[in-house]
Formats: sequence, structure tokens, C-alpha cells
Amino acid sequence: MAVFWAVLFGVLVWRRHDRFGSFGFDMGIFDQAVWLAARGKSFITVRGLDLFGHHANVAFYFLAPFSWMGAGPHFLNLLQVAGLAACALPLYLLGRHRNLSPWVALVPAAAFLAHPSTGFLAWELFHPETVAVPFLLGAYLAAAKQEWRWFAVLLVVAVMWKEDVALAAFFLGLLLLARGERKVALWTMVLSLAWFLFVNRFLLGAVNGAGAFYDEFFGDLGGSPFDIAHTAASDPTRIVRKFGTDDARGYLWQMVSPFGMLPLLSPLVVLIGFPTALGNILSVNSFTRDITFHYSALPLAALALGAVETLAWFRNRLARPWVTSTLAGVMLVTALMGAKDWGVSPWGDEYRLRGWWPGTGDPAIDTKRFAVTLIPDGDAVSATYSFVPHLSHRDLIYEFPNPYGERNWGIRGEKRHDPSKVRWLIADYRIMGAEDRAVFDSAIDDYEFEIVLERDGIVVARRTD
Repeated sequence: MAVFWAVLFGVLVWRRHDRFGSFGFDMGIFDQAVWLAARGKSFITVRGLDLFGHHANVAFYFLAPFSWMGAGPHFLNLLQVAGLAACALPLYLLGRHRNLSPWVALVPAAAFLAHPSTGFLAWELFHPETVAVPFLLGAYLAAAKQEWRWFAVLLVVAVMWKEDVALAAFFLGLLLLARGERKVALWTMVLSLAWFLFVNRFLLGAVNGAGAFYDEFFGDLGGSPFDIAHTAASDPTRIVRKFGTDDARGYLWQMVSPFGMLPLLSPLVVLIGFPTALGNILSVNSFTRDITFHYSALPLAALALGAVETLAWFRNRLARPWVTSTLAGVMLVTALMGAKDWGVSPWGDEYRLRGWWPGTGDPAIDTKRFAVTLIPDGDAVSATYSFVPHLSHRDLIYEFPNPYGERNWGIRGEKRHDPSKVRWLIADYRIMGAEDRAVFDSAIDDYEFEIVLERDGIVVARRTD
């Protein structure tokens, strides 16, 4: 089942990047970050932030040997697909460890792979917190089996992918405390919280000079976890109202209902994903409450674990296998319904209705591929977003209009780069607004570029001096 899923989505994500369906945000950001880390460099020009001023993606250094061998977006995307597919294994093994029958233990793993959010995690392409999920699930399994060395190793690796995972690790420690594993729980909670606070309250700000950029996600609720906690204590209705919005209710429904709502019967397990889910709901940005983006990765992992534990509770406490089998059947049906109604796989309605995956109908695809070959390795480039991930293995690659105009750069547009360093411009005029088109044409004139390709709406220009 996992291999089938991996092959299916592996083909889809390969095609998406190959057909210029990947973008500077976030594929270009992370691909350049990995390439830079492998070469002892760190300033991500796609984002205008240093690697450790953006996120604490320590695990990127694990990928250095692959980058030295030429690995790029395809490798990162397939790595993520393999990781998502592999999540089925610890979920199944956890079910077997909890005395579920082989077929019943298979259901939560199948529900995870069928979940619409899992497909969208693959569709959105490489994100570090998504790659952390199989390690987090593995750490949970190791804890269930009291294999504490494996627990420590897997949890540390999970947290090394992104600092947000430390919050999930903290609540995993809280769960272990409730289960009587006091020593391991306290170490887990203390170290996880210490790492999260170190990264968010010191490291990011020390590197970028401004702090964590996502602190601004919460508007007047506060600019830090402590501020938000103060708001929750002093005026809890402001927090509660966030849960009553249409997009929050829809997000929670789409996340939980494909598991037949069963994870809610294991609330302590589901709490592993609580801090991320809470941040998603409180954010001023509606895209955090959308199952199509990576913000759902950690809540999804917690729900999958909750699904296993709920089935195990009914199996072990009631000792009536037919009840557990019935609940597993309900979960399987709801999982298939969720995949059909909201999923992005070929059997989902979204696959046909909205065209999430690039097809073969782009008349400029050959011109795009040729345009990319015109730009020499190492030369500084400013490119429209669909070209960025195809040119990100260099020190200076900007998502246009940067550096000629400021957009999505740094925290508040600080540390702007000199436009005179750019040697090449490449753009798809068809996706540019009038304002960006004017800036592009002005850059060609003001900085003495000559057009070397103009065909099918694709323009490539080279500096002449």
C-alpha cells in the first residue's frame, strides 16, 4: 500500500516540478537553502533571510552529500513522498503492538495515506516539517515499546528538521508523563521547550536582527507565545471566537472527519498536534487553516496516532473484537469519502475539478526548458516564481521583482541587495501583472540588458556590460 502510494505521488510531484508547477515560495527557498548549507553558506536570496534567520533546519546538513552529487528539487520532493509513504509503517506497527489484528491495524495507516491533507503535503512539495513526520511517528512507536534509545534518536532527528516540531515533542513528553514515564517525560519536555525557546527567542533574532517572522502571524493577539498566552488568560473570548469562524470549523472538520472522528477519543495523544493546530487557527493568515498546506503536517500526525490508540482502547478495554472491527470499518469508509471529496489524488474530485497537477497543455513548456539552459551556472539571476526552483543552485537567485523592488524579502525589507549584481533576467510575461511587467521592462532599460530570447511569452535578458 505504501509503495503504491509512493510511486503514484512520486510520479505526480516529478511531473509538477518538471512542468514548471513548482514555485520560488517555498520550493526555491528550501532547495537553495539545502544547496547553500552543503557548501558552507547560508544566506537564502530567494527569501532574503539567512538559513538560521528563517528556520532552524539543522537537518539540511544531512542532505549535504546528496547535494554534492547534484541532488535538487526532484530529490527533495521524492524524499518527502517516501517519508510520507513510510509513515504507514510505524502506524501499522503501533497498532500491532497494541494488540490490533493485522487487518484492523492496517486501517489507520490506510486512512493516513488516503487523507486529503497527506496528498496535499506531497502536492505542495518539499517542506522540512513534513519530512519530520515519519521520525516523530517512529519516536512515538519507540516510546510505546519503551525502546528509549531509539525514542531519543528519532525524536532528536525529528526536531532537527524544524523548530516547530519541538512543540509536538513537548506535548509528547506531557503524554509520557501522564503514562507514568516520569524521567523520560521530564527530559523530553525540558529539552524540547528549551530548544524551541532558544530558537524563537534568541537564535532567529540574533541571525536576522528582527526575530521570528511568523510572530507577526497573530496580529493583535500577541507577538510571541507568551503574549498569546497572556491574551488567552486575560481575554479568553478573543481566542474562543477564532474557533467559531467558518474557515476554522471547516479546517477542523476536514482534518478529523476522514478518521471517522475517532482520534478525539484519545485527547492526550491528539494534543501532540495541538500547538501547531492552535497556531493555525489563531493566525491572521487564512492559508494556515487550509489542508492544502504544510501547516497541517504535525496535526495530521497526531490525529493518525490518536486513531490507532482509539481502536486499541476499544480492543483492549472492551475485549470485543467486533466493536473494534466496526469502528475500523467506519474509519475506512470516512477515509475513502474524504479522499474522494477533498483529495488531490487521481480518485479525488479535486484532481479533476481544479487542475492541481500541471497537465501537458502549456504551449510554452519547451520554450521554458530551453530558456533555463541559456543561463550559466553561478550567474546571478532574477526570475519569476515558476523559474526560481529550476535555477536555485547558485549564490544569487532572486524571485522577481527582487532585488529591483521589494516583495517577500527579509522581515521588513531589510538588507536589500544591489540590483547591479544581477546578470540575467528571466520571466514568464503571462503570469506577470502590469506593475511587475513595468518593473521588468524598466530593469532591462536601466541596467543595460539585451533580450536573448522572447518567445511564447517567455523572456530572457542578459546584462551587456
